[in-house]
Amino acid sequence: MIIKELKLRNFRNFKNCHISFIPNINIIIGLNGQGKTNLLESLVFLSTTKSHRVNEDQKMIRINTEFSNIDCLYNDGIDYKIGAVIHQKGKSLLINKQYISKSSEFIGLLNVILFSPSDINIFNDSPRVRRKLMDLEITKVNKKYVNCLNNYQKLLKERNITLKNEKIDSIYLNTLEDQMIDNQKYIIEERIKFIENINENINKYFKKFNGEDLNIKIEYLSCVDCKENNLDELLKDMYISNFERDRYTQLTNSGIHRDDLLFKINNQNVNDYASQGQRRVVIMSFKLSLIEYIKKVTKKIPVLLLDDVLSELDIKRQTNLLNCIED
Repeated sequence: MIIKELKLRNFRNFKNCHISFIPNINIIIGLNGQGKTNLLESLVFLSTTKSHRVNEDQKMIRINTEFSNIDCLYNDGIDYKIGAVIHQKGKSLLINKQYISKSSEFIGLLNVILFSPSDINIFNDSPRVRRKLMDLEITKVNKKYVNCLNNYQKLLKERNITLKNEKIDSIYLNTLEDQMIDNQKYIIEERIKFIENINENINKYFKKFNGEDLNIKIEYLSCVDCKENNLDELLKDMYISNFERDRYTQLTNSGIHRDDLLFKINNQNVNDYASQGQRRVVIMSFKLSLIEYIKKVTKKIPVLLLDDVLSELDIKRQTNLLNCIED
């Protein structure tokens, strides 16, 4: 997958910008505050329909303008044009100049992997952030996963509303739970596959970077014991055993919306064991392992975006990173 052109209009600090890229490695150089990260943000947005920096799309619109345009020409065997218009009421997405109604049809067409210095915060962030990272990468390559995740969120909201009722319709509640279980089973299975794929490669990249033969592993902390095969029964038992607590809090306290990832180094939590330098290498190894995951699932190579990464690494690790990219 090769990005050939990027056009920005009223995006962040850019009034009008047109960049042509060459195949393989492109290096963007500029002073601080000139918009290098903004360029990468626009590509992340085209990949995921979201910014990695802000929650509100409208914050990407240039000050004192009403809308923002992002257009990209990329090659994935043949040339494709995708674009987005960000306006005060939301956003509109285009594929080959045709507007589309479902973002699920757009996500992952241009598949990019971003590494930025702030990624190191993932180890200290809330489980929601790590879960969001995992879901984002899976949704870029799996449309069914997107649908199951969206269905589950709607059912979760409805169950929480039902729990607030003074008198609960048990038949309706069981129906909601059965539908939630169906969606959760697929989500859990795909999350397991994702983590297994990452774990196949993360040690290899860590050793290339650091030269240390340490055991790097990501553990999936699921709402049920994933080692068991009877997910239906486990999830049903989860709702039964947690009902009184859910009723008291008027919230669904267990489920895939509470899952987490635990990064380990030599079977110890990265937060407790790893140095700052090792943490950077772990997250960089994770990002490169994502490329392997995407290649395995889609048979395509995504675009790797590095935002001011070299400044965070020593000379040896800079060289090792560039060698990995070249490979």
